[in-house]
Amino acid sequence: MHLDPNDETLLGVIIGAVLASLGGLVSGRFEQHLRRREREQSAAQLFGEILAALKLILRLADEARGRGDPYGPITFRFLKAAEREAQIYERNRETLFDVGDSVLRTRTHLLLLQISLTLDAMFEIVQALAEGRQPQVPGPPSDHPLDGSFTFLMELHAQIPPLLAAYEKIARQTFDAHDAAVQQTLGPRPPAAET
Repeated sequence: MHLDPNDETLLGVIIGAVLASLGGLVSGRFEQHLRRREREQSAAQLFGEILAALKLILRLADEARGRGDPYGPITFRFLKAAEREAQIYERNRETLFDVGDSVLRTRTHLLLLQISLTLDAMFEIVQALAEGRQPQVPGPPSDHPLDGSFTFLMELHAQIPPLLAAYEKIARQTFDAHDAAVQQTLGPRPPAAET
C-alpha cells in the first residue's frame, strides 16, 4: 500500500494523538490509584491511633478499677478519656470510607459504636446514682450496677488488637507508641496484666 506524503503526515498525527490520549489516560488512572492509596493509608493511621489510644486507656481504666474504689474518680477519668477518643471517631467517621476493606470498616464502626454506647450507659448509671435513683441495669444482679457494663467494655477492649493489626498493614506502621510511652513513664507492667 502506497501512502501519499500528506496521508503519512496525517497518519502520524493521528497515531501521535492516540498514543498521547492513552498515555494521559494511563497516567490519570495511576495518579488516581496513588491518591486512593494515600487516603486509605491516612485513614488507617487515624483509626489505628484512635484504637491504640482506646486500647491503652481502657487497659489503664481496668487497672485503676482493680485498686481502691473500683469506680472511683481515677477510673472515671480514664473512662472520660475513652469517651473523648470515641468522639474523635465520631467527628471523623466519614474518613472510614477511605478504607477499602468493607469488613474492616464494618468491624471498626461496630466496635467504636458499642464502646461509645457502653460508655454513655455507664455515665447515665453514675448520674442516676448521684441523683439517688436506682438505675435500671439489664442482666443478673451484681455487687455494683456498673459491673456488667464494665465487663462488657473489657470484652470490647479484647477486640481492638486484631483491628489494630489490620490497620498496621494498611498504614505500614505500628501503633505501639502509646504502650511504649507508658512503659517508659510508669515502668514495665506485670506479665499477667499484659493485653
